[in-house]
Amino acid sequence: MAFYAQMSSGLGRILLASDGAGLTGLYFIGQKDCPPLDGLPPPAPQAKDPTAGLMSGVAIKNFKARMAAGGGLFGPANLARTGAAGGAPFPGQASRTLCGAAGGAHDALTFMQDGTPHAVEALFERAQRELREYFRGERKAFTLPLAAEGTDFQKKVWHALLAIPYGQSVSYGEVARAAGLTPRHGRPVGTAVGRNPIAIIIPCHRVLGGAGTLTGYSGGLERKFALLELEGFSLGYRAS
Repeated sequence: MAFYAQMSSGLGRILLASDGAGLTGLYFIGQKDCPPLDGLPPPAPQAKDPTAGLMSGVAIKNFKARMAAGGGLFGPANLARTGAAGGAPFPGQASRTLCGAAGGAHDALTFMQDGTPHAVEALFERAQRELREYFRGERKAFTLPLAAEGTDFQKKVWHALLAIPYGQSVSYGEVARAAGLTPRHGRPVGTAVGRNPIAIIIPCHRVLGGAGTLTGYSGGLERKFALLELEGFSLGYRAS
């Protein structure tokens, strides 16, 4: 049986999902793949296009992130840990929104079902606590049990994403290699990245285009911009 809870954040309301043993989903309410539950609004029209979005009138898809130094991002230490252009024209704008909203009085956790088991309530409360710490810049790794549901190929890609450290970025080709594939699998890997059901915690926002461009994000590029900025990336825009 699936259980759900809602929480507030500086990026909008978040839907958490669990199968009773682990976290199976983290969605921004209104994104196109958010489960259609009673009482939730339908996906926003712009949610159908993961490359859409503006930041101060500039198309976010034309922004690029200054990538942190690479090397060893998918090394044994990181895999073991998981168990599995210029400056920004609007510096700090997005991350201040996140930090200012994290842990506010409005940040209530709402269980979507009566009789949610105590163990699941505890898992959702732990998820909320770790997310609030992340948004405040106090947490760089999550310790939640995950139970993402997908094909073997998707799970292989999602496991590779878990090894990308906070404040680092990789390309789709690098994700493919980390998943035991070749860079020629970049397109199907990109599809699997886009279907990641546990946003933020499985950090698909750290995957960038080959030139450091933001490409797309199922939760909306405004949120990807904010998450990268929170993690210390410098973002600027390039001519289209």
